[in-house]
Amino acid sequence: MNITQLQSLLELQKKDLTLIQLKKEAQGIPDRQQKLRESAQGATRQAEAAKQQVRECEAKIKGIEVEVETAREQVTKYKNQQMQARTNEEYKAFEKEIATAGEKIGELEDRELEEMGRLDELKTLLAHSLELQKTSEAKAEEEVKDLESRLLIIRSTFEETKAERGELISQIDSEIVERYLVLLGKKQDAVLVPIRQQSCGGCHMKLTPQTLHDAHSQQKWTYCGFCGRLLYDPGEV
Repeated sequence: MNITQLQSLLELQKKDLTLIQLKKEAQGIPDRQQKLRESAQGATRQAEAAKQQVRECEAKIKGIEVEVETAREQVTKYKNQQMQARTNEEYKAFEKEIATAGEKIGELEDRELEEMGRLDELKTLLAHSLELQKTSEAKAEEEVKDLESRLLIIRSTFEETKAERGELISQIDSEIVERYLVLLGKKQDAVLVPIRQQSCGGCHMKLTPQTLHDAHSQQKWTYCGFCGRLLYDPGEV
């Protein structure tokens, strides 16, 4: 092992870790975009639910209005029949029916007023839901586009880094490159690590005196006996 090889391997690792990170980010973008779309769809469903509530309330008010009109027609009918009553008992019977119908009309009108107040609240809620839907859709669309742009940058950076990586590999001994790549494939993280306070910079286990001696002497590539990572003396780089 020599300093040039070590420096080249460190640079190669830097490129590889960048590639791993870029790949992970790129793979996560479709999920992030889907979540943004689902969030906007949630606002749309909320707005549709608010519309349905308004429609149902309006239909209920319409139904009450029909009932009121029917009851009023019945009152008119009773009054006409009352005028034609032949006995006092018949007259009083129609009077009772008219009073009952009048009470029903009053109750219906009270219900109508309650529903109209509720309708005003529902329309306010609908307006808020529609505004939320509009802003959510616009925000989601903008962020989805931003992620598309980010993906293009990632792909471009990935290709540039990959090309630079290819140049570095040619500068390093093939045997150590092979060992390095096997470790990198397993750990997907730094596999060439510095010695820190006589411990492995990867697994943080205390290194043996022999391992420390070999790493500091730089006569050969040295591996951690616990995690298998390649070790180097940071003071020599």
